Amino acid sequence: MVLRATASAIRAHLADRASRLIAAGGTCLVLCLTLLGVYLCLDLRDVAWHNARRNAANLLAVIEEGVGHSLRIYDLSLQNSARLAARADVALLDPDLRRLAMFDTAVAGSGVGPIAVTDKAGDVRLTSDPGLRNRPNLASLPEFEIHRANPDAGLILSGPTESRLTGAPIIRMTRRIQAPDGSFAGIVSGSIKLAHFQALFERLHFDDGIALNVFHRDGTLLIRAPALPQALGRSIGTSAGYRMYRAKPRGEFQGRSFLDGVERVYSFADLKDLPLIVTVATDIDSIRAVWIYKAAIVGVLILCLCVLSFGLTVLLHREVGRHVAAEASTREANAALAVLARTDGLTGLPNRRSYDEHFAVEWKRAAQLRTPLALMIVDADHFKQFNDRFGHQRGDEVLKAVADCLQRTLDGGGHSFRIGGEEFVALLPGLDATAASVAAERIRRAVVNLRIPHAPEVGGSATVSIGIASADPGGGDPPETLFTAADAALYAAKKAGRNRVRAAAPTDPVTVALRA
Repeated sequence: MVLRATASAIRAHLADRASRLIAAGGTCLVLCLTLLGVYLCLDLRDVAWHNARRNAANLLAVIEEGVGHSLRIYDLSLQNSARLAARADVALLDPDLRRLAMFDTAVAGSGVGPIAVTDKAGDVRLTSDPGLRNRPNLASLPEFEIHRANPDAGLILSGPTESRLTGAPIIRMTRRIQAPDGSFAGIVSGSIKLAHFQALFERLHFDDGIALNVFHRDGTLLIRAPALPQALGRSIGTSAGYRMYRAKPRGEFQGRSFLDGVERVYSFADLKDLPLIVTVATDIDSIRAVWIYKAAIVGVLILCLCVLSFGLTVLLHREVGRHVAAEASTREANAALAVLARTDGLTGLPNRRSYDEHFAVEWKRAAQLRTPLALMIVDADHFKQFNDRFGHQRGDEVLKAVADCLQRTLDGGGHSFRIGGEEFVALLPGLDATAASVAAERIRRAVVNLRIPHAPEVGGSATVSIGIASADPGGGDPPETLFTAADAALYAAKKAGRNRVRAAAPTDPVTVALRA
């Protein structure tokens, strides 16, 4: 009776301790899952913001290059026209020759308007388009008065406006013509069509929620994509965003749009030598939409896992009382698991653990019998590319086919194993490197004859590379030399182009070093 009472007390103590451990473990698991969910959601948010900023920076660089390059090239043409218009020898040329000399045909294109040269009274004397009949007086342009009053005005860019020559919506660019004596001699006026830049921006195919803007340095909106015609020509000069634009040459900030009130993240750059500011504005809601949906999925999954963990904890509590009765069943299950632990579930071959055990046995036997022991390492060529192209299910079928070739070709003359991924090994007792190479070649050909389709760039058919090595356990060779030499031979086979067999020579550096 005393012994029974003692045994009962011990079991009760163990059961109570196990219950406390299960409760503590369940609580820790739920806490860890919750922290994991929080971390994943925060990481999703950070990644979404990082990607938004990176995309904005890339778009900004493209806009800077595209807009800046177009305007700079066109301005060079204006400068050349202004310089030649002031020369007396050019003025004496025939009109057609003067047009060829003064206007650079390299800048002509669908997005570029005609260049007009005026005299000091504003009358158009020459245009780059000989067919243009409309030649209004340009003295009433604000730019005309600025150039007349200020010799150092340089390039003046204005718009969006309507061309007085063609009537198309344009951004106007003008430069002063200065006579040899330094006096005002007129202006050179050119234009770039708004539709040109609008088409340029629309070809970028940027995500929804992103707006591209080009502002004059005075705050006037010149170009916007997606198109917002009612906003073109409006000034943001009194906005907080404009003050940020003028505070530094480039940067980033978050705020509400002065034009439509939408909160965005703005990446901007001042073009320095041109009176322009370009911006990429990313809608906050579009950034949030990228990660909120995924975060919600993560949250639901974590919640389900927490509920599942709690339920499992309760079940484990109940199972503690049944532990003694389940011991016999557990032992049987453990025995079955021991078998499964030594078998590869996909191919049915023995696994790496079984290989280690067999290798020790075969090495000892070969040492006792004074016979050689060969090792063959088989690796499926370009297996990752096969999975990427045909899917993992097809990849599993290839592994099963290679395993079948190993078993059929060896036909009881060796032991084959799958030791991981697409790698197999075979132990060949009693064979030297030459005989093992013959067996390996049969396996290689058997795989080729299966004609499993593969990517054309890797030969169009699934293949294997095989490395062979043989050792003399009775002669004092260390066990580790065999696998190392076979692995080196496999590497040599792959380096030589794959789909081939390579045997480790007795004088291989790896083998010699290990023997020494």
